[in-house]
Amino acid sequence: MRNKYKFFADIGGDTIEFPVNPKEYTISYPADHKTYDILDIGEIVVPRLPSLMEVSWESYFPGDSDDPLMCGHDWTEPGDLVEAILDARDNKEVCDIVISRYDARGSRMYDTNISAVIDSFETTEKGGEAGDIYYKIKFKEYRNYAPIRITLPPAEQPANGTTQPEDQERSTSAVPELRVGASVIANGTYFSSSYGDKPTGTANNLATTVSRIVPDASRAYPILIGGSRGWVKADQLQVTG
Repeated sequence: MRNKYKFFADIGGDTIEFPVNPKEYTISYPADHKTYDILDIGEIVVPRLPSLMEVSWESYFPGDSDDPLMCGHDWTEPGDLVEAILDARDNKEVCDIVISRYDARGSRMYDTNISAVIDSFETTEKGGEAGDIYYKIKFKEYRNYAPIRITLPPAEQPANGTTQPEDQERSTSAVPELRVGASVIANGTYFSSSYGDKPTGTANNLATTVSRIVPDASRAYPILIGGSRGWVKADQLQVTG
């Protein structure tokens, strides 16, 4: 039976499919709540935004394309996979991590889909298993923190035609516009069509681009992101460039 889970990473513009699923994997959703002791009340908790998610697992890259545990996954030379991961780590690349899940009938359930950096990576080679490379890897969620530029209106000219002093002039920059090709941060569920027929995944501060905009009020989710990743509403996007 074909595996119902697939692990992908978009690294440097290339998509890596991890060829052998791990026995288990961990997704950590840490919180950053703060606790304080207050006189006459005692201990209280102040809710804060969630901390960065972490995704980790261990498995191996098979040295043989006929390895029985691949179960239909694509095979890549182990050395090429190790090199791609190390290059991404060394170059501080932001990766897109996707874990796809399917039920027993083959229907898609939901995805884990985050932008992340490689937090740690280690490899092991074992005697008697020439060609196989065992590895442990951990990704940490990446959140875009670039400032958003806005445009300030130009200073009005006085009625007598004189100009304002230079020290009163304000520098302006373009307002990020929601358009095809715009860089955005996406959050929330995305769908297989602009009508919202079927949810296909969930974005969590996903750095991506706008691929298409359908100017039709009848479409509940008129914006396509990430090539063909999925359709969302405008209020699910933060334009960054």
